[in-house]
Amino acid sequence: MSESLPSAEPAIVLRAVRKAYGGNPALVDGTFEVARGEIFGLLGPNGAGKTTLVEILLGIKRRDGGEVRVLGADPESAPRRIRQLISGQLQISPFPDKIRVHELVDLFAALYPRPRASDELLEIVGLSAKRREYYERLSGGQKQRLAIALALVGDTEVIVLDEPTTGLDARIRRELHELILRLSGFGKTILLTTHYIEEAEKLCRRVAVLYRGRVHAVGTPAELVAHHTEGEVVEVTLDRPLTRDEETRLLARRPGQVEERDGAKIYRFRGGQGERLLVDLVLDLSREGLGLGEARIRRPSLEEAYLTLTGSRIDP
Repeated sequence: MSESLPSAEPAIVLRAVRKAYGGNPALVDGTFEVARGEIFGLLGPNGAGKTTLVEILLGIKRRDGGEVRVLGADPESAPRRIRQLISGQLQISPFPDKIRVHELVDLFAALYPRPRASDELLEIVGLSAKRREYYERLSGGQKQRLAIALALVGDTEVIVLDEPTTGLDARIRRELHELILRLSGFGKTILLTTHYIEEAEKLCRRVAVLYRGRVHAVGTPAELVAHHTEGEVVEVTLDRPLTRDEETRLLARRPGQVEERDGAKIYRFRGGQGERLLVDLVLDLSREGLGLGEARIRRPSLEEAYLTLTGSRIDP
């Protein structure tokens, strides 16, 4: 996750993109770049502006201001070219109930000059056995797989997946995660919007945190954690209860917190690298004639970084 980005021109460039509806801002500042070939995550809660940004990228909606480029093309000034460069799966796909799976794929294929073969697409997304099934008879997970197949049919270089796993159970979400990771092996650039923090951590090389229409930070999950949390936490119990004076001296040298749990005191210290912090703590304790009972290192998470950046927890 820490390797340098490719030097080629970015697949997607957004600069200060703005959009409002009736005076109510949906996007205040959409600014980030997506490198070619990466899975890039747009992480934010419902109402953050993710779908608005996606629709601007796809040329469905016009922006109020800012700059947008997809492989060098502007969705507004080159709408026909954009359709050959970028395709997407949207959250809501109101397809007719009585259309068969292969008919829907063939219908979308007719929109592109060099589409992928429908049988190949259905094989990729695991729907070969459902090719003659009516849309209404597909499960929620199968409908999402079909939506991804439709996003792939044009064989565009850039693919947008807008909340592809929302509302699905954990097993189906895992299956879709595996599918998305396989898609990245085709050399495609994937922009994934999500409000699931663990999904962004698992799938995305880099993540942009979008909250209330503004991009607050961009980086790998590890970079966001390193830059926007206070470091790792070491939690220890000691081999015997401390006197008040011993506890005062311990916390004076290394500020921390004390919590009483099940009759035992747990001392919690925060710093940069947990292993180094623990070694220094053991040395301090030995000078005082004290020893460890138990020790645990807790590493900060992307969820903590998100909370620091936005001041709000994201709904699961």
